[in-house]
Amino acid sequence: MTKIIDALNIGWTIALKDVRDAFKNKGTRTNILVLVGMVVFFYWMSTLRPFDKSVDVVLLDEGTSSQQFEAAKLEDGSELTFRQASSFAEFEQEMAYQDLGIVVPGNFDQLTASGEEISLAGYIHWAQRGQVADLENKYSAMFSELLGMPVNVEIGDNILLPPVDALGMASTAAFHVFFAAAFMALTVVPFLILEERQSKTMEALLVSPASPGLVVFGKAIAGLILVIAIAGLSLALNGIYIIQWGWAVVGYLLTAFFFIGFALLLGSMIRSPQQVTLWMLPVVFVFIVPGFFVDEPNLTPAAKSVIAWLPSTALNRILGFSVSDGVDRSMLAFNLAIAAISILVVYALVIWQIRRSDR
Repeated sequence: MTKIIDALNIGWTIALKDVRDAFKNKGTRTNILVLVGMVVFFYWMSTLRPFDKSVDVVLLDEGTSSQQFEAAKLEDGSELTFRQASSFAEFEQEMAYQDLGIVVPGNFDQLTASGEEISLAGYIHWAQRGQVADLENKYSAMFSELLGMPVNVEIGDNILLPPVDALGMASTAAFHVFFAAAFMALTVVPFLILEERQSKTMEALLVSPASPGLVVFGKAIAGLILVIAIAGLSLALNGIYIIQWGWAVVGYLLTAFFFIGFALLLGSMIRSPQQVTLWMLPVVFVFIVPGFFVDEPNLTPAAKSVIAWLPSTALNRILGFSVSDGVDRSMLAFNLAIAAISILVVYALVIWQIRRSDR
């Protein structure tokens, strides 16, 4: 127990020193500011903003209404576009990518002929659950103008959870969280080892009571502190999309640990800060981008099968479970296994590389 406590103290001491040094470094502070700006910008771009005028609507006609719902521009500049669904299952799938769902009742024609107020059932995303009253008023006014008669769009508890196989905007939110953690690790953590080597303090660490494993442990903790403190902003902002917070935390930590380990491996292999920049583009292309396109319908089955085995795909999918209404157990087990093996391999390589440099 004493040895374990001493080892933890050594690792924690290394971590605190690295965190302090990171914030003293001008380049690191610049990277942090850039990341924060990117997180806020992409969140702002992916959410509905007050001045957005376009509303994409999915329609489910329970009868055979003669009303033709066509794209229209309203007096205030708002634009309504429509997409038909033939079943409620298709309706739910389409709602992953649209703003509003409307169910047209079977007696719609009789209601319009009576001239009385029409009630339409409206459906919205989980992420908009806190705006029900405002959206009911907004959409009621829109459809009243569109149909030229009083319309009441009733949303109430009609809040749809994204299914695992059709995440839509929620999938984009999960990728933003994944990207923020990965980008933060890759742009800051390599310098935790690179600067030690350039200042010749790595040799001092390796002849101290700190073993290569403890050095890696301390730097991994420092990287985790930085990733959580800075890139955690993305997780907080996109929290409105999260349904299962347990998987959000698990996916976020696994993503952070993998890319921290990969960044430490880069830092142990490269020789100058300029090489970090040179390596960044291929690393992002191979380890980050594929995770976003794994479910792209235009990809060939062969390409999908290859991408499915990448750590980035596994990590992004685990985060994707947190913004869906369920979990595919077989897919979850497959992706957790890939993530765990990838993390073990990358940290083993880091420790091996540091031991090798100590000879």
